[in-house]
Amino acid sequence: MEKRLLLYTFVLFLLSTIGVSCNDDDETDDPSVATYTSSSTAITGFNLIENTKILANLDSVFFTIDLENARIYNADSMPKGTDISRMLVQLSYPTCYSVEVSISNAERMNDTTFTYTNSDTIDFTGEVRIKVTALDQVTNRTYDVKVNVHRLESDSLQWGEIAYSQLPSMHGNVAEQKTVKFNDNAYCLMADYGYYVLATATSPTSSWTKQTVEFPFAPDVRSLTAGSNALYILDAGHSNLYSSTDGINWTSCGMQWSNIMGAYDDRVLGIMHDGSNYYYDEYPRRAGFTPTVVDKDFPVKASSNLITYSNSWGTSDISICIGGLTASSEYIGRAWAYDGNNWSVISNNDIGGREGMSLLSYTTCETNTASWETTKFPTLMAWGGRTEDGKMPNTMYVSRDMGIHWSVADSTMQIPQYIPAMYHADALVFNMTMTDDGPAEAASHARTLKWRNKPSTEMPVWYNTSMPVTVTSDAHGYGGDGITPTTKWDIPYIYVFGGYDEYGNTYDTVWRGVLNYLSYKPIY
Repeated sequence: MEKRLLLYTFVLFLLSTIGVSCNDDDETDDPSVATYTSSSTAITGFNLIENTKILANLDSVFFTIDLENARIYNADSMPKGTDISRMLVQLSYPTCYSVEVSISNAERMNDTTFTYTNSDTIDFTGEVRIKVTALDQVTNRTYDVKVNVHRLESDSLQWGEIAYSQLPSMHGNVAEQKTVKFNDNAYCLMADYGYYVLATATSPTSSWTKQTVEFPFAPDVRSLTAGSNALYILDAGHSNLYSSTDGINWTSCGMQWSNIMGAYDDRVLGIMHDGSNYYYDEYPRRAGFTPTVVDKDFPVKASSNLITYSNSWGTSDISICIGGLTASSEYIGRAWAYDGNNWSVISNNDIGGREGMSLLSYTTCETNTASWETTKFPTLMAWGGRTEDGKMPNTMYVSRDMGIHWSVADSTMQIPQYIPAMYHADALVFNMTMTDDGPAEAASHARTLKWRNKPSTEMPVWYNTSMPVTVTSDAHGYGGDGITPTTKWDIPYIYVFGGYDEYGNTYDTVWRGVLNYLSYKPIY
């Protein structure tokens, strides 16, 4: 209903303020004439008539009427296989002389033109145009009409642009790497040809600043972790915990841990081992905090990265990881969560034990078949890893209830086959601001490492980067609530750094991808 009200507001605004005509003869300096030519040929409503033999809730499919460009279309495509060759349409328009429908190049109907009635079927597999002629029999407007159907089973979960580049090393010989997001910037630490190199950038597609780091200890590169106000890392030789605010200068925290689980706000969570038992620990420790022995099923090492998200069921944020090895070296496939005070297993199902999975907080989309509107959902995505027998499945799992239930993702959402299976890869999300002319940070793109595009699967038929919008841009160009087109929008790209192959070698790659629906220019 909200979309329809917005559309009608848009229509009424246009009818009261501008004149639109397809004929040069209609041009005039008289505003009253301009208003007449606009209102007398405006299609103000377009709906498909219900037909359950074709599709349930067919009359609820929402159509955008773009009066400025004389286009009518459904932005949220109908399911693959929907028969659009025998559609009945209900139109709304002012009193006029005639409304004609023209069909050409259709699969079922021959090329034809006929006077519109809501009892005549229309074959939308071809080119469909609707011509509205005003009472003066001169003023007219022709609309291009498109009924869009998915070419894929689930295009909203389909990978779109895929590209890859190399790790931002100095010497091109990376043995270890860990990439984190700190202060909204990318920090990539590498053991590179005998040196430790730290590369930083505002985003992985921007220019990287690289410098050698002289550690006063031998760092465990894979333990690098970003908190809200500091970076943390372990000494590989003695498991001492160190912190830094810049990744260059490191200070001892006075603690010895066997593993860093991740960060929770301004604290870093870790595992302490006294030679006999493993303990939950944190730094800095809260007042009254005492390390306690971990649960027997808890992953003391090799779990996924830790993801923090807002908890809709309580007041505290929740941090979550999945997979890993217990103190008895058992491979697990459940998710564990931390609520600011305690750790507990959170998932109801086990996806299969493995180490080094990649975990990501992202957004997926689903189309409601009652309203035919697409809704975005916060989603946890987990993939990759290595099983106890050395296998490396690349299956993508998703959870839409923040880690409680996990399921295998739709086939179109699975990792493309040309991306190799890997474990201990770092997955991060960075927004790329787009404009009608391309990336807003285009200048910095020209200076960064070269990205090589990979062919993606076929895009949906309705994809169009110049789709009209009916929103007002704010002072920064982002959409608002009027009718000025959006000129700036953010696309959440996924970046996957490094990872190990089956022989334990580090991949010298950075993969970049995005789910199709999230890459489209917003309509509202």
